[in-house]
Amino acid sequence: MPVFELLSFQQQAHDGLLARFLEAKRQMDQLGTAPKTSALDTIRKNAGAILFQAPTGSGKTLIATRVVASLSEHDSILWLWFAPFAGVVDQTRQTLHAQAPTLSLLDLESDRRLDALGSAPLFVTTWQSVATSNKEGRKARISGDAGLAVDELIAGAREAGYRIGCVVDEAHHGFKKAAEARRFFAEVLRPDYTLMMTATPKDSDARAFARETGYEVGDEASWASVSRSDGVEVGLLKKGVKMARFIVRNPDDTVLVDFERTALRECAAMHRQMKDTLAREGVALTPLMLVQVPNGGEHIDMARGYLTGKLGFSEQAVRVHIANEPDPDLLALANDPRVEVLIFKMAVAMGFDAPRAWTLAAMRGARDASFGVQVVGRIMRRHRSVHARRDLPDELEYGYVFLANSEAQEGLLSAGDLINRMPTHVAELGSQTVVTFVADEPEVQIVRNGESLRLFADGRVEFPDPPSDGGASLFNPASPGHQQEFLERTGWTPMAKRLQGNSFASSEPTATLLTSVLANDTHTEYTYRRRPDGPTALLTESMPPLPDDFEEQVAAQIDFTAVLSDRERVRTKIVQRTQNIFEDGGIVDEEKWATLSPEVIAAKAKQLVFQFDVDRFAFPRLLRNRFRKALENHGIEPPADEEQLLQQLDLILVRNPKLIAEAVRKCRAAQLAVQQVTLPEEISSELRLSPAKRNLYGIFPADLNSDERRFAELLDIDDDVLWWHRNPSQQPTSICLYGWSHGRGFFPDFLVAVKGRLVGQGLALVEVKGPQLQHYDRAKASARHREYGSAFMVGYDPGKKSFLMFREENGQLYENGTFEVARLRFDQ
Repeated sequence: MPVFELLSFQQQAHDGLLARFLEAKRQMDQLGTAPKTSALDTIRKNAGAILFQAPTGSGKTLIATRVVASLSEHDSILWLWFAPFAGVVDQTRQTLHAQAPTLSLLDLESDRRLDALGSAPLFVTTWQSVATSNKEGRKARISGDAGLAVDELIAGAREAGYRIGCVVDEAHHGFKKAAEARRFFAEVLRPDYTLMMTATPKDSDARAFARETGYEVGDEASWASVSRSDGVEVGLLKKGVKMARFIVRNPDDTVLVDFERTALRECAAMHRQMKDTLAREGVALTPLMLVQVPNGGEHIDMARGYLTGKLGFSEQAVRVHIANEPDPDLLALANDPRVEVLIFKMAVAMGFDAPRAWTLAAMRGARDASFGVQVVGRIMRRHRSVHARRDLPDELEYGYVFLANSEAQEGLLSAGDLINRMPTHVAELGSQTVVTFVADEPEVQIVRNGESLRLFADGRVEFPDPPSDGGASLFNPASPGHQQEFLERTGWTPMAKRLQGNSFASSEPTATLLTSVLANDTHTEYTYRRRPDGPTALLTESMPPLPDDFEEQVAAQIDFTAVLSDRERVRTKIVQRTQNIFEDGGIVDEEKWATLSPEVIAAKAKQLVFQFDVDRFAFPRLLRNRFRKALENHGIEPPADEEQLLQQLDLILVRNPKLIAEAVRKCRAAQLAVQQVTLPEEISSELRLSPAKRNLYGIFPADLNSDERRFAELLDIDDDVLWWHRNPSQQPTSICLYGWSHGRGFFPDFLVAVKGRLVGQGLALVEVKGPQLQHYDRAKASARHREYGSAFMVGYDPGKKSFLMFREENGQLYENGTFEVARLRFDQ
């Protein structure tokens, strides 16, 4: 690996970071040879900790490497560099060896000895190697033949005059969930210099880190930062990343489209376009197509099978990485020019370089911006072979992400915003440490912007003496007499006296007139008799149990005639929408065809077939035979392959989801019966109910919600109402409708006897629905009772301050004018 010269923006970041660390060194040096631990902690935890944010591919590892080497020229430091995964430790060591040859790279397994430290010693390791409860982590924390325990090595190094430095690569990964890593950092390592690198910075993570370790990296204004534009200008990064998602023109097909295979197909087409363009430009480079799959074998098998089958890639060109973390195998695959497609798990989105990658198909996505940054980072880099090229076609200046999950766009767009917000600067510290001397003793203070230095750095304050006249103070609270005087001035004393004089303020329970009345009232039951002109009985629909031949009846009711053409509608029109995640606007739409997912269709068809209580073996067989007969009756030869026949049947059922439900409704409607229910002569209540003029029992029932109560009061004052009755739900005296659906009971809220109604024996059924349930229960708006006729659906409109009527047509609910009792005279 050649030694790279830092580019101007990288040198600027390096110089700023070094300056901040050297300032921390100067302050620590001011404390003398035997500093107070508290003073040293204040400096290392405030001035010695820096968060460095930079987009993936901009060279943050190179910058950090040079900072470590440069700082080691000014101070004796034992460095521990924490890589995010064990699989990238060797890659990190190679970079350090090539770019900072003055550093002494040590092995944690064999070099845990004080005499091995020498000049500028550095261990590359992971948190799992030193701060977990696994066997390897425990070995490093125990002294033995392999060397000192890490804890003892760090303590011995301090005694030998070394300061401790710590570099955390992808800091958000190492600390976020690893409590033992945070404890090791804060209690054992206690670094004097801390450099935390990340491509996905968050204020909340920085605050959590400070809260749990005591090390303050400040807010965004205090972080060292490199911008994306700097990397683009010098040719390290592509100009942008374009995100493509797919929108289905027919909303009914959205759940059926095979978005995963569509994303793979379009990504492969773009990959081949990149390959042809590179060849035309004379660039001897095979581009890499990345495929990110959920963490499961079935998705890997599907992607590999589709790529090597339908899309025509060779077996050798498609490779799979199944480990949960980046490792040397993954890095080798990413750099192997014979590999055109690399399939990897979502968990490996971070921590590996793939500079050959121009395209990525994301089978699943996440709305999290941090995860989006990692996805984008895989394809932002420009390959070294084109760094110096400024004449490349525009299409090669962008990376392309194809989303199978459209919702994942939120994560990528947020990632674009997050990356764009990174400026280039090494900020002044938001808070800084200052060493002052009092009586020749060094003291350390933390001074924030706008604050002044204190005379005493240890936080000493002076308290006022107690008043000499004995008045109230912090040391002498107000006496009861003073409190009484305050209460009298504020008018609270009379109320307090009244409360104290009442019997319920006493500690002994005492019966009062009120408690006696309440106690007697709890034993009262109120009775309300049915009005003399009201009916003694009403008619309800009933549904008998399913007959033994129910499956045969339903299958016979299904008519495939009008829907046979749907068996071949295996694709649908979609729009591929592409936009640059780093810029607003510039949206490009292209029309495409997308195939439907056989797996989704089969699953949805299964749900439709078994949505009712049918025999799970007999009913599918009856449907299949009925479908085959329908094909033959129309002169269509059924497929010889049984599986193909089932796929055609599944497609018809999914494209016509009401086919089975309508057949069930017809069968159950034919079995419907009407029977009489007797109304009670009287009803009782433990509560006194409000009187009602026209209610069948002379009261407003207690179970009415606000809309129902408002509607009941409207009925009660209307002269066209002879009487009205609240219909209870699922009670022996309830009026129920079954014919409206496939056997599910419906209990309308009200029965209303209406003057001049000539149908339904003069009774109208009314259902009151709130706005949240109107669409869900829209089918009830077309329900009919076999004797009483239509059921009317009404709902209160707060804006119009009136009730509206609704009607159902073709599965949709429509407003049907303002409610008036007079409209109940006629069926709708």
